[in-house]
Amino acid sequence: MSLDASVRPESAIIAAVSRLHDLGFQGVRVEANHYATGHWRCRVLVPEPGDMIGSADERNILLSYTNGSGRDVFGDGRTDWDVVALADRLARAAQELPSATRPDPQYAAWLAELRRRTAGGWFVMWEDAYSPEQMWQTRGLVRLVYADRAAAESDAADPAHGGVDENGWSLSGTMPAPPSA
Repeated sequence: MSLDASVRPESAIIAAVSRLHDLGFQGVRVEANHYATGHWRCRVLVPEPGDMIGSADERNILLSYTNGSGRDVFGDGRTDWDVVALADRLARAAQELPSATRPDPQYAAWLAELRRRTAGGWFVMWEDAYSPEQMWQTRGLVRLVYADRAAAESDAADPAHGGVDENGWSLSGTMPAPPSA
């Protein structure tokens, strides 16, 4: 099954990591941000216990992707990735890292909730240009990117996901940051 035009690589990457969790690789995480050029980029990685996500000394990176590359997820010219193929390729790389199979049910549940709320969308932990969405470390939130308008409307209609924080900034379209590794 190839990705059709309606399935974005961002969604497929998040779904592939969720699939890895189902396959016993709960130690695999996603770190995602918007680059100053407006591109979404992510790293799929296996942090070691005590590693700080977002630090300059990240290691065990399985995938470094920018949507500026379009559907060429791994930079190898292949553009017909589906979720299963992405997960399989990531699993082969993760097998080399013992921490990839470390149980992390809190992160797996967090990612499953993100996928549910966004209907298969993705998230942004921070942006390279300052904005109120610069939320991951200072506010403990990530910004949700919904798969479609219906998902955004459904999430906005849920009273549990609204309100404002202590600074008066809206909590709509956000959820708590992932638990620590």
